[in-house]
Amino acid sequence: MTVTDSTTRTIDILRFWLRVLFFATIASPIIAGENENVLAAIESTSTEFHESDFGPLTVPLPVEDVDEEVGIQEDRITDDSSVESLQNSDSSSDTLSSTSASPAYCPDGYWIVSSRRSVQTIHHKNRPAWGLDAYYCLGNGQIVGSNLASLKAQLVPGIPVCVFSHGSFVTFESQARQAARAAAYFRSAANGQPLQLIFFTWPSDGPYSYIAPIDVTVRGKRAEFNGFHMATLISSIPESCPVTVIGHSHGSRVALAAMQLASGGPIQNHYFTGSVGNSRRLRVILAAGAMDHNWLNPGERYGVALNRVECLLNLRNQNDLALAWYPLSRPFAKRAIARSGITSRDMRTLGYNAQKIRQVDVTNRLGSDHQWPEYYSDPVVLGTILPYLISF
Repeated sequence: MTVTDSTTRTIDILRFWLRVLFFATIASPIIAGENENVLAAIESTSTEFHESDFGPLTVPLPVEDVDEEVGIQEDRITDDSSVESLQNSDSSSDTLSSTSASPAYCPDGYWIVSSRRSVQTIHHKNRPAWGLDAYYCLGNGQIVGSNLASLKAQLVPGIPVCVFSHGSFVTFESQARQAARAAAYFRSAANGQPLQLIFFTWPSDGPYSYIAPIDVTVRGKRAEFNGFHMATLISSIPESCPVTVIGHSHGSRVALAAMQLASGGPIQNHYFTGSVGNSRRLRVILAAGAMDHNWLNPGERYGVALNRVECLLNLRNQNDLALAWYPLSRPFAKRAIARSGITSRDMRTLGYNAQKIRQVDVTNRLGSDHQWPEYYSDPVVLGTILPYLISF
């Protein structure tokens, strides 16, 4: 290869990476983050429900009739040494055992609550109604259409509730399949201790622009808005039930946006006018968290979220491949909270709330994996999560 050929190849490589950087740090926030017309166009297509892949499903019930402004209020003007490490030794864990039109109680049952047909941005002129669809999942895999009133009536007061929120690019069918598998793992690990499970699903799949930075940015913003729906869901759970919210990837934004709203803080310049319960106990678990590591600091995006939380578990994976490029997602983005952890500087900034945080390094267990099944199917990682779900 001549010097000229080598120089030309180097220039081509530089041009390629300049284009990547342009879309990641300039085009993405301008096109997807700031331009509401583009966001509205991408978000306007409704999500379809399919029943072929996960067994019987009743026709989805109409979204509950609620005033379209309910639950939201306009803006009021007025050191890494804290991270524990999970070694490769398999701690003792239980072996996974295989475990009607009206949602009669089933010991192996769980709920799926969906915001896929609800409003996804306050700025839509012809936006859908507020409200959530609820489905009860029986032990035989059948999914029965229900509603939040039935969910509230069936949940046993005082028994812990785990609410899980998935990340981006997850279809309803995929969530339904994963929910069945995750529920089996959780119930087996709980070894008979009571635990009520709710899987929250939001429209994190298409339509797509097929420009990765734009699609990721749109879903990050949409995940955050779904904090309103998550807060609504939590408010429908009996107040005596302690609630642990698990957020995976962009689901971490759903979880923390809900905590921000529960603490009286704003999300996208709006406030939650409902209540999650003054005496309710709330916990948060972040798995593969796709958000800046400093967003819990006072004055940042979720700066008051910890005020309402009794504890937060951050599962840190320093080799999470999917989050390696997170700092290029927009100008001045920080490292993802899953890869860097909540830093020692962040801990000092958090003050009193820092003592609510526990960080566990799962790098040796998960390697470069990012997907949620890798978390709950690992016995050591699941053993780390479980006490936050059942020990109150």
